[in-house]
Amino acid sequence: MSSISENSKRKILNVGCGEDTYGTHFVDLYPTRKEVIKCNVDKEKLPFPNNYFDQVVAKFIFEHLTSHRHFLKEVYRVLKKNGKLILMTDNASFWGLFGMTHYGKYEKEREKEKIYEDRHYALFTPNHLRNWLRLFGFRKIKIEYTFYDKYAKKTHIPLIKILSKIIPRMSPHIKVIAIK
Repeated sequence: MSSISENSKRKILNVGCGEDTYGTHFVDLYPTRKEVIKCNVDKEKLPFPNNYFDQVVAKFIFEHLTSHRHFLKEVYRVLKKNGKLILMTDNASFWGLFGMTHYGKYEKEREKEKIYEDRHYALFTPNHLRNWLRLFGFRKIKIEYTFYDKYAKKTHIPLIKILSKIIPRMSPHIKVIAIK
């Protein structure tokens, strides 16, 4: 992404940042460091003024939300005109994810780890994502299948990478770039 010097010129909000340090402002339901503002983006307003950010980044949070309307309305509100949204989410067409969610393996693993609030509530295809973003006024929507190593099981990475190159729609993740 961008270097720190470029980040200081632009205001970049990282929503659901976890440990990620890319950006100038950070919000998460479970802050992991002092500069992260606690915010439930599923229900609460983002704690920033209108038209404030040049870019909003949301990696692997969209599928965990129950109120996509609220989230997109807030992201659109805080983005400046011509601001950029970068959204990454799981790909509903990915065979591995389908198997885990369809047969409940994902939920069972979460329960075993005593993680009850972190759930997948929806999965998306590129068309779903395009429809959501158009609904809120985003334009110049670019969608690509991608593979984000951080969120893949290490034992399956070589096989998944090969399959993703042969059949891109079978990639585990989708990346969207959209302009306000």
